[in-house]
Amino acid sequence: MSAPIAAEASPPRWTRFWLTLLAPLYVISPLALLALPSLRRLPRAAWILLAFYAVSQQLPALLSPSPVEASLLALARTLLIAGLIGVGILLRRSDRLMPLGLGLLAVFATAVAVTLVSGLPLLGQRLSHPYMTSITLGLAGACSLWLGLFGSGRKAWRLLLGAAGVAILLFSASRAPLLAALVGAGVGVLIRAERRLALVAGGVLAALSGVVLLGLRNGDELARRLLDFETNGRDLVWANTLSVIQSAPLSGVGSYLLGRYLQPPSAYCELWIGPNGTLACPDWVRNLGSPWLIAHNGVLQQLAETGPLGVLGLFALLGAVVWTALRLKDALSSAVLIGLLIATASDNTLLVPSPFFGELFWIVAGIQLARVETFRPAQGLVGGVALAVLAFPVWSAALAPRSDFAGTLLFFRAPALVESSRDYTVYSSWVLPPGERYRLVLRSCTQGCSVVNVTTLDTTERPQRNLSLSGDIRNVPEQHLQLQLYPARAGASAVSLATYEWTVSLR
Repeated sequence: MSAPIAAEASPPRWTRFWLTLLAPLYVISPLALLALPSLRRLPRAAWILLAFYAVSQQLPALLSPSPVEASLLALARTLLIAGLIGVGILLRRSDRLMPLGLGLLAVFATAVAVTLVSGLPLLGQRLSHPYMTSITLGLAGACSLWLGLFGSGRKAWRLLLGAAGVAILLFSASRAPLLAALVGAGVGVLIRAERRLALVAGGVLAALSGVVLLGLRNGDELARRLLDFETNGRDLVWANTLSVIQSAPLSGVGSYLLGRYLQPPSAYCELWIGPNGTLACPDWVRNLGSPWLIAHNGVLQQLAETGPLGVLGLFALLGAVVWTALRLKDALSSAVLIGLLIATASDNTLLVPSPFFGELFWIVAGIQLARVETFRPAQGLVGGVALAVLAFPVWSAALAPRSDFAGTLLFFRAPALVESSRDYTVYSSWVLPPGERYRLVLRSCTQGCSVVNVTTLDTTERPQRNLSLSGDIRNVPEQHLQLQLYPARAGASAVSLATYEWTVSLR
């Protein structure tokens, strides 16, 4: 095992082309496996960290409900992450990430063109893209901003990247990417400690604030959304993921297999939704059970898939990577790593393959791992702090006080024995505190729970509501059903206001 390679050496030419195409053509992500041989150049301490991470993913997989499948999938994820780390080792410096900016600009141009061609107002609603979500576009804007502020190259090129990043952040109206962009930019500015850069960053922040305030004054929906702290149903996803964790607390259910448990009973596996209709999943994807259904939180995802050991292995690696970037005052790497970690509080920006941002994270991690010569206590401290902050759905649920909710379930009727799993119906009558809105959720639980149906209750006019809730339940001999009440506005807590549970058998 040799020492890190010299900083003067140039990376292979293919890495530049690969980075350029990564954002618009993210299906090329697995080509990072070509960089696996470069792992031989890692220092001994980095090798130990990476080996511990690999073992922490494999051991829980062997104890999971599907050990062979989970072990193979864990190996696939570990190899892809290792390949991306290898790309970072080949690049050696974060300023060599600049070719990514070309691909990001291509994504931005595509999003604007598609929005205009479809006849949608550019400023009236969130920006759309043929195969990227608004959140992905927001993360692309954040990465473009970081490249513009802390990257290398001509000022005009960096100015274009920064301005385009700010525009896409606003047009996508994605709150988590905006927060990630601001935190990452703030960390980078503090590391650089350059007066001119601080003035530029301050100008960017002032411009963002001015545009948002102007939009609020004009009643703009996008501006209002940026300042809305509702989590858009993520509390239900967190609650479902916590139920999966409780079903396999030590081993998890396996890498890429969480979607199998989060998928609603009536879900139809769709590989692609396009203008000409939907494309059904091939059998091998359908067997995985919608692997793109995620926990919308990095810690919950890792706990559900690989248990506590997998979480420990991941955050030991993350602590070393982030600490090294901060210690060496690498502004661009620090912005990317910390910004994307912030974003993983409500999304999963570390998972690979992804629409470029997970790949970027692990490439930057590889750049830092090549510099890890020894173990330091601060590495564990950084990893522990990151774990504690990002695990808020876990400790908020564990520390939630006993509910003193004043609502009452007056009447309930649901069959305990059915001949079909289709169109199961629950009737209920509630007396709730007046003037409020709630969500009534029907969940099906076996190994973890998934949502069957959700309806909204409005007690503005009368406190008593009679409701029926229907949906397809799981086609299994026996399952537990839950009727849960949540506030209408999804917050940061995954704990319901009230829960009623019963057992249903299928003939």
